[in-house]
Amino acid sequence: MTVVGVHLSAVHSAWTERRRGLELRALLQTLRRRERGFHALVGDFNTLAPGEKLDMGKLPARLRPFVWLSGGRIRWRTIQAALDAGYIDGFRQHQATDPGYTFPTWDPHLRLDYLFVPAAGASRVASCEVVTHAAAPVASDHLPLLAVLDA
Repeated sequence: MTVVGVHLSAVHSAWTERRRGLELRALLQTLRRRERGFHALVGDFNTLAPGEKLDMGKLPARLRPFVWLSGGRIRWRTIQAALDAGYIDGFRQHQATDPGYTFPTWDPHLRLDYLFVPAAGASRVASCEVVTHAAAPVASDHLPLLAVLDA
């Protein structure tokens, strides 16, 4: 099994969403060329899943101009690109109604962290959840995902 740690470009704007799409496509292309077995993509994708909303009122004032300068609307396409490439969202597979907010730890209101596996390996995701115990917020500005994958 191969686990690929992901940290795509940060900042919520149309420009960085395009950049995240390029980063993801390059990663998937590399995996298609090199990967021969089960693999998982996990980490900070810095983007929202289809249908999720960015609450501009909760976005720090210093970051709001990035959204405004890029047209005021972000077309969140990166996660859909992973789904279109044949991956499943391991968290959503097990947590259909949990919002899965992982960011920021002091006021979780965005789901930026994901686990993706090829659809053929979906049954190997035994569980996936956001870790919210007391020690989690001191380790990072993101709450971690805990996934159990069957070998």
